[in-house]
Amino acid sequence: MEEIEKFLEELKFEIGSIDALKDSNEKIVLGTGNFKGTVLFVGDDSNLYIDENLKVRPGSSGEFLIKLCDIVGLLPESYYITTLTKSEKNYRELEEKDKRDLKECLMMQISLMNPKVIVALGQDVAELLLEREFKFLQEKGNILDWRGDVKLLVTYDANFAKKSRDDGGKRAKVAVEFWGDLKTIKNTIEEI
Repeated sequence: MEEIEKFLEELKFEIGSIDALKDSNEKIVLGTGNFKGTVLFVGDDSNLYIDENLKVRPGSSGEFLIKLCDIVGLLPESYYITTLTKSEKNYRELEEKDKRDLKECLMMQISLMNPKVIVALGQDVAELLLEREFKFLQEKGNILDWRGDVKLLVTYDANFAKKSRDDGGKRAKVAVEFWGDLKTIKNTIEEI
């Protein structure tokens, strides 16, 4: 693990050197949770975490995701949460070169972690990982074979699911489907 820690520090440096991030004072945080976990959540939402120790802002999408994981029985030691930019920046707003560089860094992070299941939080993340157009409403919630023996499940962006629940209550369609997708993840890792 010491060698992996060294690679992660180098990766953090590489990310901080990307044009869109190098001149900002933003803190680069690779992710939060257990890096040796079997599930990797990937989002494009800077509110998924504050630091490496599952610290989140009260009322944030990160708090929402972690609470639902707890309720469904996905324990913190079984997952890791990361974002595309590892910062406050939004991936969608970056230049193409920066996007390519960040994608390369994400792929390195995934190979170092070697999760069993990747959860793409939203269509943008799904299309980046699958390298194709993703028909969200038709394909969301299904377990897909990704690379090697890694599975991929695409679900709603956690912030979108949280807002849907806040606006429509516990029975809001998006919130119910998001909850169902988390249960699918739990069942999938139990079968692996």
